[in-house]
Amino acid sequence: MTACLSYSSIADAVTHYEDLIVAFASMEGDMVDQHFGSAQGFFVYSVNSHSATLLASQSFASAAQDGNEDKLKPKLKWLVGADMVYCGSIGGSATRQLISLGITPVQVKGGPDVDELLDSIQAQLAGEKAFWLQNIINQKHKQSSDSFATMADDDWDE
Repeated sequence: MTACLSYSSIADAVTHYEDLIVAFASMEGDMVDQHFGSAQGFFVYSVNSHSATLLASQSFASAAQDGNEDKLKPKLKWLVGADMVYCGSIGGSATRQLISLGITPVQVKGGPDVDELLDSIQAQLAGEKAFWLQNIINQKHKQSSDSFATMADDDWDE
């Protein structure tokens, strides 16, 4: 896997703020095959109804599934800016920490194919959205509106 050392977080890689930013816990980038806490890699895509573009990938050192919270910190820091993260499994603490960062964890079983998940997300973005996906989109729009309001209050100039 190629590490994207130039990005301290996903937020630095995002260029299309209206797109959904989706991370996948994956060794090779082809399937979701990692537990969040011990994931050795994440692949992040910018997704809209017409395209899914790989933004970044990052490798992490091998870590045991031992409840050690310190191993989560670099992953959480790097994932800031993502809207969702798909993983094979995830503990309660990691779930709470992701949610507090505005990232929705999605647990999937059986090592689903990343391309199939991307196709499913794109199809939902183009048509009828599942309730959980609509909630993520609503939250994303709310955050964007809040950011613009803050800039306006601060007399922000371009």
